[in-house]
Amino acid sequence: MIKAVLFDFDETLQNRTEAFEHYMDAFFAEYMPELSGAELKKRKDEMRLLDNGGYVDRIKWHEQLTEKWGWTQAPPAEELAEHYIRNFGKFVQVFKDAPEAMKELKKRGYTVGILTNGPAYLQKSKIENGGLMPLIDFLMVSGDVGIHKPDKRLFEIAAERLNINCSECVYVGDHPVNDIAGATGAGMKAIRMNFGWFKDKDLRPDVPVIDSIIQTADAVDRINKE
Repeated sequence: MIKAVLFDFDETLQNRTEAFEHYMDAFFAEYMPELSGAELKKRKDEMRLLDNGGYVDRIKWHEQLTEKWGWTQAPPAEELAEHYIRNFGKFVQVFKDAPEAMKELKKRGYTVGILTNGPAYLQKSKIENGGLMPLIDFLMVSGDVGIHKPDKRLFEIAAERLNINCSECVYVGDHPVNDIAGATGAGMKAIRMNFGWFKDKDLRPDVPVIDSIIQTADAVDRINKE
């Protein structure tokens, strides 16, 4: 019997792709306000591509961009990485039906939480700024634990803290490895949010697929009836 539903955050509860567009606007306005037109578009395209949907080492990412742009007056990569951590959460773009989805799950009796990879400050600021903190019963960020998805131990620790078995938990996420393989490897059920960087990639016949987060409650109920 499913007792808890845990969510990934980026590209599951928020449109990270859209949020990153807003972050880039702020980044270039602060560091390269003189850029415009074709050159600004070119650098945004390069920044977006090298971002790899968020799955990068931020220091190495900025080193790559600095070299590609010939940015001789660039601040240290560590400073730019910290800028991302401290500012990206200001541009959070939570899906409009995410709060409703969470409320519906709680109405149906499920414990609702978020289990996400990332630096603790960044991920918590996203959740706070997105207005989701009052709607969740549980939060765990990998940066606080020192273990990161897809390591099954992170999922096991979450279940332990909820005082339930992994088999009593459903994990909802967009990443085929970090979210789906990680959760099922720990013994959880999984639901694939088919959105963002990994849309339509490595879908599994044994894992239900949703295209909108509002579909979560019905998908969990179906799993509960199996």
